[in-house]
Amino acid sequence: MNGHFHKLKYVMIIIIVIIIYILMNRLNIVQHYISNPESLQKLMISLGIFAPLAIIGLQILQSLIPILPGGVITIASGFIFGPWRGLLFSLIGAMIGSSIVFFISRRFGKELAVKLMGKKEVVHFHLLFKQKKNWGLYIARMIPIFPSDVVSLGAGLTTISFKQFFIISGLGFLTQMIFYSHFGAKLVSGQISLPLILISAMIIIFILILIFRKYIKELLIEGLQELRKGEKLFKKEEKFLRKEELFLEKEFRRI
Repeated sequence: MNGHFHKLKYVMIIIIVIIIYILMNRLNIVQHYISNPESLQKLMISLGIFAPLAIIGLQILQSLIPILPGGVITIASGFIFGPWRGLLFSLIGAMIGSSIVFFISRRFGKELAVKLMGKKEVVHFHLLFKQKKNWGLYIARMIPIFPSDVVSLGAGLTTISFKQFFIISGLGFLTQMIFYSHFGAKLVSGQISLPLILISAMIIIFILILIFRKYIKELLIEGLQELRKGEKLFKKEEKFLRKEELFLEKEFRRI
């Protein structure tokens, strides 16, 4: 189930990217708003309460099924509502979604977590939390070494209280979201400034962390490299045993 879930996730991401590309190149109205970001901002604000509800809803959905990076939604929120209100709406949505996943994990246990995420991600987060305790949860929230739903599911399997989970998750989300929301707010003006350059640099760092998260995990989690080597060895032995079983079965049929 886990393999199919991740394949579906990547297919949906590709479809969304293709749709955005087509819209940007084919529709004049989309091109107009891209070249006039202030007009797009005014259009979204004119939707009234539906605009912040949409951002909150998207963040809740992203916490449950992380199809798009949460940073993209937070940038959009900052673009529409400004740095602080945009940050607030994104944070509300992320906290609600993460709390839902936490309670689901605590209610249904590791069987569900393993089915959704696979043993590897669950074990890796468990090791991080076991070694670094609450700091492990904060690190996992602050930098994207784990998908948001993995962190919430994994935390639900530990002994951490919901109050601690809520506070630490909030601080972790706040640390990264503040850069995304301010970046989105700066995009409205369309002008390059020193704050925009600095925020862009921080976002690039987050993206690099996302790309190289496998190696960052090995730096943060003690014994992970040895565990990975053991996993690879086990897989090789498992393949060998399967081949041996097939060979014996063929030979048995010949008798």
